[in-house]
Amino acid sequence: MIKLLNILSEVEFDTYQTMVSVVYSEDTGSSEIAEMLRAMPGVTTVAFGTALGPTRHTFKVKLITQKSPQEAFDSFKENAIKRYPPVKVVNVDYKSIEKK
Repeated sequence: MIKLLNILSEVEFDTYQTMVSVVYSEDTGSSEIAEMLRAMPGVTTVAFGTALGPTRHTFKVKLITQKSPQEAFDSFKENAIKRYPPVKVVNVDYKSIEKK
C-alpha cells in the first residue's frame, strides 16, 4: 500500500512571481481587487505595486504550482476574469517572471 507521505514527497511544486496589471470596474477599489486575487487557487502573496489610474493597478503576484510559469500565470489570468466580475483585464508581465 502506498502511503500519502510517499506520494507527497514525490510531487514537486515551484514558486513564481511577477508583476500583473489589473483593470477593474469603477465601483471596486484596489484593496478589494488585491483581496480577490489573494483568494485565488495557488496564490501565496499579492503585494501592491503602482496605481496606473483610477481603475488600473499593478500587483506583484506570487504563486505555487506544478505547471510551467507561463501556463500557471495564464491560468491565473483566466480564473481572475472568470471568477470575479469586477476584474475586466489582467495583463501578466511574462518577461519578469522569477522562480523563487
